[in-house]
Amino acid sequence: MSNFFYRNLKKNYPVIAKAQGAWVWDKSGNKYLDASSGAIVANIGHGVDAVREAVNDQMNEAAFAHTSQFVSEAGLHLAERLVRLSGLQEGRVYFTSGGSESVETALKMARAYFVEKGEHSRKLCIGRLPSYHGSSFGALSVTGHPARRRPYLPLLDSSLTFNRGQWQFANTPYPYRCRCGAKGVCASDACGKAYAAELETLIAENGAENVMAFIGEPVVGASMGALPPHESYWREVRSILDKHGVLLIADEVMTGLGRVGEKMGLDLWGIKADIIALGKGLSAGYLPLGAVVASSAIVKAFEDGSGVFEHGFTYSGHPVACAAGVAVLDYVERNRLIEAVAKKESRFFQGFRNLSAYEIVGDIRGRGFLAGIELVANRTTKEPFPADVRISQVLAREALAFGLMVYPGGGFLPDGKGDHIMIAPPFTIADDELEEMFKRLNMALGSVSQTLMTIG
Repeated sequence: MSNFFYRNLKKNYPVIAKAQGAWVWDKSGNKYLDASSGAIVANIGHGVDAVREAVNDQMNEAAFAHTSQFVSEAGLHLAERLVRLSGLQEGRVYFTSGGSESVETALKMARAYFVEKGEHSRKLCIGRLPSYHGSSFGALSVTGHPARRRPYLPLLDSSLTFNRGQWQFANTPYPYRCRCGAKGVCASDACGKAYAAELETLIAENGAENVMAFIGEPVVGASMGALPPHESYWREVRSILDKHGVLLIADEVMTGLGRVGEKMGLDLWGIKADIIALGKGLSAGYLPLGAVVASSAIVKAFEDGSGVFEHGFTYSGHPVACAAGVAVLDYVERNRLIEAVAKKESRFFQGFRNLSAYEIVGDIRGRGFLAGIELVANRTTKEPFPADVRISQVLAREALAFGLMVYPGGGFLPDGKGDHIMIAPPFTIADDELEEMFKRLNMALGSVSQTLMTIG
């Protein structure tokens, strides 16, 4: 009997003993290859001495300072680095303790920006269906994932997204199941523009004067499993938002800082956001840390107005967390890890080719070191498994039995079906470890496929 409130009280969890590089050990002596960087967090791998040393040094100087009273050198340095990495010149950084807090902050910042400008009617934020932006109420309000929202619908902030009886979500571009009916994976520019046009329709229906922002992940993560859009989509979206004076909030919690082979996910298409939400890989899991990067235009509205962003967290800009963030970025830069991900992307995805032999593998997708495998009951018709089968969870458990950690997800289709797993190893994974990863993934898929054949 434990007093720990597990995520699933009907599941047994191993107790972690240690972690090093791309490997994790539990207290029972089992060894696991971390093919998902935890929850797509441990970008530089586990047990990096330089990060521990930076954390210890900051602890010895000052463990805590509240940002209403002090800022730390680590925080100032990290802010400068993030503005440079984001490309939002003369922007500023607001620190948080993780991705959900970053999205929450971004939403409030967007609203406060328009209040400073005197455009008080702008309060709606358009999200996408499916999507996932965090577990706090504001972030969940703009999240388009029925299963995650369902228990909390009466509590969600309808003022952000609710108008005329409809939740304000545009459809997420979905090349594998494109509405044009493509048999394979749709790569049509016309389809990308059509998905973007839905956003413009929603802006028109609600009135541009009432819409403050649009939020999206450059490559969709937890809700749909490493799903890139059609090539034309994001450039078209940026053009539409500019036309209507609506802000673009980029949820780069998963895609930012190298995961897709670029400094920021939107760099894949050469565009910039107005506000960027960061987390996960920012501290690579060494300490809780997130950040919001605001463009110079956002900052100027506050500077020319009240000067105050009425918002704050106790641990915002925590000196030790910021020191960890600086050390992580130093490590990434020193070892040219973003360039390494871009260089290895092709080889990484080649490793998935043999997995297409399994009938339950419907689509393999992603960018950089962020890959998703959509699992289907019938590959010809793309029919998903019944929701109660939870095939992604079944595969994740089987992978764990083979000493492999993957990241499962499901429930992204309108009827509650849809399953995927994500593969997102540390940027530092060695070539022989990648081979071992695919070997174990192949064994897990083979085992699950054999079981399904026996049952069928």
